Amino acid sequence: MALTCKLNATQASASRSQRAVCPRSRVAVQAVRASAQSHAEASSALPLGRRELLGLAAGIAMSSALPVLPVKADGEYATFLGYATPPTSYGGYGGNAKEAPRYTFEYPAGWKEEIPSKVEKGTQGVDGRVVNPRGKDQRAFVVTLARAGEDNKSFRLTDLDSTLSGFAGADYDLQDALSSATNRTTSSREVGGATFYDYDIESPDYHYLVAITVSNGKVFSLFVRSPTKSFPANEAKLRHIVETFRLL
Repeated sequence: MALTCKLNATQASASRSQRAVCPRSRVAVQAVRASAQSHAEASSALPLGRRELLGLAAGIAMSSALPVLPVKADGEYATFLGYATPPTSYGGYGGNAKEAPRYTFEYPAGWKEEIPSKVEKGTQGVDGRVVNPRGKDQRAFVVTLARAGEDNKSFRLTDLDSTLSGFAGADYDLQDALSSATNRTTSSREVGGATFYDYDIESPDYHYLVAITVSNGKVFSLFVRSPTKSFPANEAKLRHIVETFRLL
């Protein structure tokens, strides 16, 4: 009986000891695990935050560096570049493919560029053309002629009819407009060191705006034509074409 009691007492003591030790071990292990987990989360969270911040900063920098593209809207203009190449180099036949443009103007963005045929280029001097797809009778085109005299003296503003009649081969309605004009005005302006002669010709059928200049013995002439009845509604855009005509 005494032995049994002593054994029971020993077992009870051991049991109490186990109950006292085991919970501490589990708590210690859990604490270590929790500490490790918190450290891992903190370690992974910090680089992630840096990556996000760096990515955000890089995105802002890239967006700031990108060019701002113009928004397409009514009244916007596109730029035409002309090369005034001779007929022998037109269409890729001879000439220098890297030749710099010789003139430029702006035209309504909805208009379309048309490449003149080699015959138009060779016999009429038409170097470039843009048309309104909604009404191709409304257009702008450039005629370049190679010989005007090196001193530019062969060109006279006062000789309006003969000067413009020389371009009638590029637009046969021009001669009719000249002969039946109800109103026409002339003026001149200096742009980039070159003198531009402007003509405004109004006839019953067509209204023409013309700008002509001479450089190094070559005549550059821009013609903007529109049916007279539709000219008022488009006047601002049509005049903008002439006003932006420049030599390069």
